Amino acid sequence: TEPPGDDTDTDEADTDEPDPEREPVLTASYRGVTEDTIRLGVVLFDLDSILALGVDVGYGDQTEHIQIVIDEINEAGGILGRQIEPVYRLISPVDAAQSDSVCVELIDDHEVFAVIGTLRPPENVLCYTEAGDTPFVGAPSGDLTDEVFEKSIAPFIFPGRVPSRTDGAILAALELDDAIDGQVLAVHGTDTARIDRLAQELLDRGATEVVKTVEVADESDQLELAQELDLFVQRYEADGVSGVINLGDNVAFLAAFNRSGFGIPVWTTSPDVLADFIYDQGATDDELRLVRLVGGETASDLYEAGHEPTVECVDRWNTARPDEPAVPNPGEDDLNNIGVIVIACANLDIFVRAATAAGTDLTVASFTSGLD
Repeated sequence: TEPPGDDTDTDEADTDEPDPEREPVLTASYRGVTEDTIRLGVVLFDLDSILALGVDVGYGDQTEHIQIVIDEINEAGGILGRQIEPVYRLISPVDAAQSDSVCVELIDDHEVFAVIGTLRPPENVLCYTEAGDTPFVGAPSGDLTDEVFEKSIAPFIFPGRVPSRTDGAILAALELDDAIDGQVLAVHGTDTARIDRLAQELLDRGATEVVKTVEVADESDQLELAQELDLFVQRYEADGVSGVINLGDNVAFLAAFNRSGFGIPVWTTSPDVLADFIYDQGATDDELRLVRLVGGETASDLYEAGHEPTVECVDRWNTARPDEPAVPNPGEDDLNNIGVIVIACANLDIFVRAATAAGTDLTVASFTSGLD
Protein backbone atom coordinates (compact mmCIF):
# COMPACT_ATOMS: atom_id res chain seq x y z
CA THR A 1 0.00 0.00 0.00
CA GLU A 2 1.37 3.38 -0.96
CA PRO A 3 1.48 6.13 1.68
CA PRO A 4 -1.33 8.72 1.39
CA GLY A 5 -0.46 11.64 -0.83
CA ASP A 6 -0.69 15.32 0.15
CA ASP A 7 -3.53 16.69 -2.01
CA THR A 8 -3.73 20.06 -0.19
CA ASP A 9 -3.65 23.06 -2.48
CA THR A 10 -1.12 25.41 -0.89
CA ASP A 11 -2.74 28.55 -2.32
CA GLU A 12 -6.18 27.54 -0.99
CA ALA A 13 -4.77 26.81 2.48
CA ASP A 14 -3.11 30.20 2.62
CA THR A 15 -6.35 31.91 1.62
CA ASP A 16 -8.31 30.17 4.38
CA GLU A 17 -5.96 31.40 7.13
CA PRO A 18 -7.85 33.82 9.44
CA ASP A 19 -6.77 37.45 9.29
CA PRO A 20 -4.93 38.64 12.36
CA GLU A 21 -7.16 40.61 14.73
CA ARG A 22 -7.17 44.28 13.98
CA GLU A 23 -7.50 47.05 16.54
CA PRO A 24 -10.84 48.86 16.12
CA VAL A 25 -10.48 52.28 14.57
CA LEU A 26 -12.10 55.18 16.44
CA THR A 27 -13.66 57.83 14.24
CA ALA A 28 -15.70 61.00 14.57
CA SER A 29 -18.83 58.87 14.41
CA TYR A 30 -21.46 61.37 15.57
CA ARG A 31 -22.05 64.87 16.87
CA GLY A 32 -19.92 65.31 19.98
CA VAL A 33 -17.91 62.14 19.29
CA THR A 34 -14.36 62.36 17.93
CA GLU A 35 -11.51 59.89 17.62
CA ASP A 36 -10.39 60.86 21.14
CA THR A 37 -13.33 62.32 23.06
CA ILE A 38 -17.05 62.15 23.87
CA ARG A 39 -18.51 65.53 24.74
CA LEU A 40 -21.04 65.16 27.56
CA GLY A 41 -23.35 67.94 28.74
CA VAL A 42 -23.95 68.16 32.50
CA VAL A 43 -26.90 70.20 33.80
CA LEU A 44 -27.07 70.99 37.50
CA PHE A 45 -29.33 73.12 39.67
CA ASP A 46 -28.20 76.70 40.27
CA LEU A 47 -28.13 76.53 44.06
CA ASP A 48 -27.97 80.32 44.41
CA SER A 49 -31.34 80.64 42.66
CA ILE A 50 -32.82 78.11 45.11
CA LEU A 51 -31.27 79.93 48.06
CA ALA A 52 -32.91 83.15 46.83
CA LEU A 53 -36.27 81.38 47.33
CA GLY A 54 -35.38 80.71 50.97
CA VAL A 55 -34.35 77.07 50.54
CA ASP A 56 -30.83 75.87 51.37
CA VAL A 57 -30.61 72.35 49.91
CA GLY A 58 -27.07 71.80 51.21
CA TYR A 59 -25.79 69.87 48.18
CA GLY A 60 -22.25 71.23 48.34
CA ASP A 61 -19.95 71.20 45.30
CA GLN A 62 -22.15 69.61 42.62
CA THR A 63 -19.60 69.97 39.82
CA GLU A 64 -17.02 68.03 41.78
CA HIS A 65 -19.57 65.25 42.44
CA ILE A 66 -19.45 64.61 38.70
CA GLN A 67 -15.84 65.55 37.91
CA ILE A 68 -14.23 63.18 40.42
CA VAL A 69 -16.02 60.23 38.79
CA ILE A 70 -15.19 61.42 35.26
CA ASP A 71 -11.51 61.80 36.21
CA GLU A 72 -11.44 58.21 37.44
CA ILE A 73 -13.11 56.95 34.24
CA ASN A 74 -10.68 58.91 32.04
CA GLU A 75 -7.63 57.78 34.00
CA ALA A 76 -8.74 54.18 33.47
CA GLY A 77 -8.79 54.68 29.69
CA GLY A 78 -12.15 56.36 29.17
CA ILE A 79 -14.85 54.67 27.10
CA LEU A 80 -13.14 52.29 24.66
CA GLY A 81 -10.28 54.76 24.43
CA ARG A 82 -12.29 57.97 24.22
CA GLN A 83 -12.03 60.49 27.06
CA ILE A 84 -15.19 62.07 28.50
CA GLU A 85 -15.14 65.84 27.97
CA PRO A 86 -17.79 67.45 30.22
CA VAL A 87 -19.55 70.76 29.53
CA TYR A 88 -21.16 72.06 32.75
CA ARG A 89 -24.17 74.36 32.91
CA LEU A 90 -26.23 75.59 35.89
CA ILE A 91 -29.96 76.16 35.55
CA SER A 92 -32.58 77.59 37.86
CA PRO A 93 -35.16 74.92 38.76
CA VAL A 94 -37.91 77.56 38.57
CA ASP A 95 -36.99 79.02 35.17
CA ALA A 96 -38.18 76.73 32.37
CA ALA A 97 -37.12 79.23 29.69
CA GLN A 98 -33.53 79.19 30.94
CA SER A 99 -33.55 75.39 30.91
CA ASP A 100 -34.57 75.37 27.24
CA SER A 101 -31.95 77.97 26.28
CA VAL A 102 -29.24 75.88 27.98
CA CYS A 103 -30.51 72.84 26.05
CA VAL A 104 -30.16 74.68 22.73
CA GLU A 105 -26.71 75.95 23.70
CA LEU A 106 -25.44 72.49 24.65
CA ILE A 107 -26.74 70.87 21.46
CA ASP A 108 -26.11 73.62 18.87
CA ASP A 109 -23.09 75.48 20.24
CA HIS A 110 -21.21 72.78 22.18
CA GLU A 111 -22.48 69.86 20.09
CA VAL A 112 -22.71 67.43 23.00
CA PHE A 113 -23.45 63.77 22.30
CA ALA A 114 -25.57 63.27 25.43
CA VAL A 115 -26.55 65.04 28.65
CA ILE A 116 -26.73 63.90 32.27
CA GLY A 117 -28.06 65.70 35.32
CA THR A 118 -31.21 67.12 36.84
CA LEU A 119 -34.00 69.19 35.33
CA ARG A 120 -37.17 70.80 36.57
CA PRO A 121 -39.89 70.52 35.41
CA PRO A 122 -39.42 67.02 33.96
CA GLU A 123 -40.99 68.02 30.62
CA ASN A 124 -37.82 70.01 29.85
CA VAL A 125 -36.13 66.66 29.13
CA LEU A 126 -38.02 66.64 25.82
CA CYS A 127 -35.88 69.49 24.47
CA TYR A 128 -33.10 66.90 24.39
CA THR A 129 -34.86 63.60 23.77
CA GLU A 130 -37.72 64.64 21.48
CA ALA A 131 -36.44 67.72 19.65
CA GLY A 132 -32.68 67.41 19.95
CA ASP A 133 -31.81 63.78 19.16
CA THR A 134 -29.77 63.78 22.35
CA PRO A 135 -29.85 61.01 25.00
CA PHE A 136 -30.54 62.20 28.54
CA VAL A 137 -29.57 60.29 31.68
CA GLY A 138 -30.84 61.76 34.91
CA ALA A 139 -33.45 62.34 37.54
CA PRO A 140 -35.85 65.16 36.69
CA SER A 141 -37.30 66.82 39.78
CA GLY A 142 -41.04 67.30 40.09
CA ASP A 143 -44.16 65.60 38.76
CA LEU A 144 -42.69 63.19 36.18
CA THR A 145 -45.29 61.63 33.86
CA ASP A 146 -45.28 58.62 31.54
CA GLU A 147 -45.90 61.04 28.65
CA VAL A 148 -42.28 62.24 28.86
CA PHE A 149 -41.08 58.70 28.15
CA GLU A 150 -43.64 58.20 25.38
CA LYS A 151 -42.62 61.39 23.55
CA SER A 152 -38.88 60.77 23.82
CA ILE A 153 -37.26 59.65 20.57
CA ALA A 154 -33.65 59.56 21.77
CA PRO A 155 -33.22 57.55 24.99
CA PHE A 156 -34.42 59.09 28.24
CA ILE A 157 -32.89 57.05 31.06
CA PHE A 158 -34.37 57.71 34.50
CA PRO A 159 -32.59 55.94 37.38
CA GLY A 160 -35.74 55.59 39.43
CA ARG A 161 -39.32 54.33 39.34
CA VAL A 162 -41.59 55.33 36.47
CA PRO A 163 -44.79 57.19 37.49
CA SER A 164 -47.14 54.26 36.91
CA ARG A 165 -45.20 52.14 39.42
CA THR A 166 -44.98 55.06 41.83
CA ASP A 167 -48.73 55.66 41.73
CA GLY A 168 -49.38 51.98 42.29
CA ALA A 169 -47.18 52.08 45.38
CA ILE A 170 -49.04 55.12 46.74
CA LEU A 171 -52.38 53.38 46.31
CA ALA A 172 -51.04 50.23 47.99
CA ALA A 173 -49.77 52.32 50.93
CA LEU A 174 -53.17 53.99 51.31
CA GLU A 175 -54.89 50.62 51.33
CA LEU A 176 -52.45 49.26 53.92
CA ASP A 177 -53.42 52.23 56.12
CA ASP A 178 -57.13 51.54 55.42
CA ALA A 179 -57.30 55.16 54.30
CA ILE A 180 -59.44 54.92 51.13
CA ASP A 181 -62.77 53.22 51.71
CA GLY A 182 -65.45 55.73 52.73
CA GLN A 183 -62.98 58.63 52.91
CA VAL A 184 -62.81 62.08 51.32
CA LEU A 185 -59.30 62.36 49.85
CA ALA A 186 -57.36 64.94 47.83
CA VAL A 187 -54.79 64.63 45.06
CA HIS A 188 -52.40 67.52 44.52
CA GLY A 189 -49.80 68.07 41.79
CA THR A 190 -49.04 69.82 38.53
CA ASP A 191 -50.10 67.23 35.94
CA THR A 192 -53.87 67.24 35.42
CA ALA A 193 -53.98 63.91 33.56
CA ARG A 194 -52.06 62.09 36.29
CA ILE A 195 -54.21 63.69 39.00
CA ASP A 196 -57.36 62.59 37.15
CA ARG A 197 -56.10 59.00 36.84
CA LEU A 198 -55.26 58.74 40.54
CA ALA A 199 -58.57 60.35 41.54
CA GLN A 200 -60.52 57.77 39.50
CA GLU A 201 -58.47 54.93 41.04
CA LEU A 202 -59.36 56.20 44.52
CA LEU A 203 -63.06 56.38 43.65
CA ASP A 204 -62.93 52.88 42.16
CA ARG A 205 -61.38 51.64 45.41
CA GLY A 206 -64.13 53.08 47.61
CA ALA A 207 -63.35 56.76 48.28
CA THR A 208 -66.58 58.75 48.63
CA GLU A 209 -65.10 61.92 47.09
CA VAL A 210 -61.76 63.13 45.68
CA VAL A 211 -60.76 66.79 45.72
CA LYS A 212 -58.31 67.66 42.94
CA THR A 213 -55.95 70.63 43.29
CA VAL A 214 -53.62 71.58 40.44
CA GLU A 215 -50.63 73.79 41.24
CA VAL A 216 -50.22 76.49 38.58
CA ALA A 217 -48.41 79.27 40.48
CA ASP A 218 -44.90 80.13 39.31
CA GLU A 219 -42.44 78.83 41.89
CA SER A 220 -40.18 81.81 41.29
CA ASP A 221 -42.93 83.93 42.91
CA GLN A 222 -43.02 82.58 46.43
CA LEU A 223 -45.86 84.88 47.53
CA GLU A 224 -48.09 83.72 44.67
CA LEU A 225 -47.29 80.08 45.41
CA ALA A 226 -47.99 80.48 49.12
CA GLN A 227 -51.34 82.19 48.44
CA GLU A 228 -52.38 79.42 46.04
CA LEU A 229 -51.43 76.66 48.49
CA ASP A 230 -53.22 78.46 51.35
CA LEU A 231 -56.44 78.41 49.28
CA PHE A 232 -56.02 74.70 48.60
CA VAL A 233 -55.56 73.94 52.31
CA GLN A 234 -58.69 75.98 53.14
CA ARG A 235 -60.58 73.89 50.60
CA TYR A 236 -59.31 70.63 52.14
CA GLU A 237 -60.56 71.77 55.54
CA ALA A 238 -63.94 72.96 54.23
CA ASP A 239 -64.55 69.75 52.25
CA GLY A 240 -63.61 67.46 55.12
CA VAL A 241 -60.60 65.91 53.39
CA SER A 242 -59.01 63.22 55.56
CA GLY A 243 -55.76 62.75 53.60
CA VAL A 244 -53.93 64.09 50.55
CA ILE A 245 -51.63 62.56 47.93
CA ASN A 246 -48.98 65.14 47.03
CA LEU A 247 -47.37 64.32 43.67
CA GLY A 248 -45.03 67.32 43.83
CA ASP A 249 -42.56 68.73 46.32
CA ASN A 250 -43.36 69.20 49.98
CA VAL A 251 -41.41 72.23 51.24
CA ALA A 252 -43.96 74.93 50.41
CA PHE A 253 -46.87 72.49 50.70
CA LEU A 254 -46.20 71.60 54.36
CA ALA A 255 -45.47 75.25 55.16
CA ALA A 256 -49.07 76.03 54.08
CA PHE A 257 -50.33 73.48 56.61
CA ASN A 258 -48.28 75.23 59.26
CA ARG A 259 -49.74 78.66 58.42
CA SER A 260 -53.32 77.37 58.58
CA GLY A 261 -52.98 75.24 61.68
CA PHE A 262 -54.78 72.48 59.74
CA GLY A 263 -53.09 69.16 59.15
CA ILE A 264 -53.99 65.84 57.55
CA PRO A 265 -51.87 62.84 56.50
CA VAL A 266 -49.83 63.41 53.33
CA TRP A 267 -48.74 60.52 51.12
CA THR A 268 -45.76 61.48 48.97
CA THR A 269 -42.89 59.97 47.02
CA SER A 270 -40.65 63.04 47.26
CA PRO A 271 -37.65 62.41 49.56
CA ASP A 272 -37.34 66.13 50.29
CA VAL A 273 -39.08 65.39 53.60
CA LEU A 274 -35.86 63.67 54.76
CA ALA A 275 -33.75 66.82 54.31
CA ASP A 276 -33.24 69.69 56.72
CA PHE A 277 -34.40 72.19 54.09
CA ILE A 278 -37.98 70.89 54.55
CA TYR A 279 -38.19 73.49 57.35
CA ASP A 280 -36.89 76.44 55.31
CA GLN A 281 -40.30 77.88 54.38
CA GLY A 282 -41.99 77.41 57.74
CA ALA A 283 -42.92 73.76 58.23
CA THR A 284 -42.17 72.20 61.62
CA ASP A 285 -41.91 68.70 63.08
CA ASP A 286 -45.70 68.73 63.57
CA GLU A 287 -46.22 68.89 59.79
CA LEU A 288 -43.44 66.40 59.14
CA ARG A 289 -45.16 63.85 61.36
CA LEU A 290 -48.14 63.93 58.98
CA VAL A 291 -46.06 62.59 56.09
CA ARG A 292 -46.12 59.02 54.82
CA LEU A 293 -43.13 58.70 52.50
CA VAL A 294 -43.66 56.01 49.85
CA GLY A 295 -40.36 54.98 48.30
CA GLY A 296 -37.47 52.60 48.12
CA GLU A 297 -34.18 52.67 49.97
CA THR A 298 -32.41 56.02 50.20
CA ALA A 299 -28.72 56.49 49.49
CA SER A 300 -28.16 56.48 53.27
CA ASP A 301 -30.02 53.16 53.61
CA LEU A 302 -27.96 51.59 50.82
CA TYR A 303 -24.67 52.87 52.22
CA GLU A 304 -25.38 51.61 55.74
CA ALA A 305 -26.50 48.24 54.32
CA GLY A 306 -23.13 47.87 52.57
CA HIS A 307 -24.49 48.11 49.00
CA GLU A 308 -21.21 47.82 47.10
CA PRO A 309 -21.64 50.44 44.32
CA THR A 310 -23.03 52.97 46.81
CA VAL A 311 -20.23 52.37 49.31
CA GLU A 312 -17.60 52.64 46.56
CA CYS A 313 -19.13 55.89 45.30
CA VAL A 314 -19.42 57.54 48.71
CA ASP A 315 -16.00 56.39 49.92
CA ARG A 316 -14.38 57.71 46.74
CA TRP A 317 -15.93 61.11 47.40
CA ASN A 318 -15.00 61.16 51.09
CA THR A 319 -11.39 60.29 50.25
CA ALA A 320 -11.18 63.04 47.63
CA ARG A 321 -13.12 65.68 49.58
CA PRO A 322 -12.79 65.16 53.33
CA ASP A 323 -13.82 68.80 53.74
CA GLU A 324 -17.32 67.98 52.40
CA PRO A 325 -17.97 64.42 53.57
CA ALA A 326 -21.12 62.56 52.58
CA VAL A 327 -22.76 61.63 55.86
CA PRO A 328 -25.54 58.99 55.94
CA ASN A 329 -28.73 60.39 57.46
CA PRO A 330 -27.20 63.89 57.74
CA GLY A 331 -27.89 65.99 60.79
CA GLU A 332 -28.44 69.71 61.12
CA ASP A 333 -24.75 70.62 60.74
CA ASP A 334 -24.04 68.20 57.86
CA LEU A 335 -24.35 68.75 54.13
CA ASN A 336 -27.32 67.00 52.55
CA ASN A 337 -25.10 65.68 49.77
CA ILE A 338 -25.09 61.88 49.96
CA GLY A 339 -28.10 61.50 47.68
CA VAL A 340 -26.83 63.76 44.90
CA ILE A 341 -23.36 62.18 45.06
CA VAL A 342 -24.84 58.70 44.57
CA ILE A 343 -27.10 59.96 41.75
CA ALA A 344 -24.02 61.41 40.00
CA CYS A 345 -22.31 58.01 40.19
CA ALA A 346 -25.44 56.22 38.94
CA ASN A 347 -25.94 58.56 35.98
CA LEU A 348 -22.33 58.22 34.86
CA ASP A 349 -22.31 54.46 35.41
CA ILE A 350 -25.39 54.02 33.21
CA PHE A 351 -23.93 56.28 30.52
CA VAL A 352 -20.57 54.47 30.50
CA ARG A 353 -22.17 51.02 30.38
CA ALA A 354 -24.42 51.92 27.44
CA ALA A 355 -21.69 53.80 25.52
CA THR A 356 -19.27 50.90 26.02
CA ALA A 357 -21.83 48.36 24.83
CA ALA A 358 -22.47 50.58 21.80
CA GLY A 359 -18.98 49.76 20.50
CA THR A 360 -16.45 51.98 18.78
CA ASP A 361 -18.93 53.37 16.22
CA LEU A 362 -20.78 55.52 18.75
CA THR A 363 -24.05 57.03 17.51
CA VAL A 364 -27.47 57.57 19.10
CA ALA A 365 -28.65 54.36 17.39
CA SER A 366 -25.73 52.28 18.67
CA PHE A 367 -26.05 53.88 22.12
CA THR A 368 -29.72 52.84 22.16
CA SER A 369 -28.74 49.29 21.20
CA GLY A 370 -26.02 49.30 23.85
CA LEU A 371 -28.53 50.47 26.44
CA ASP A 372 -30.92 47.66 25.49
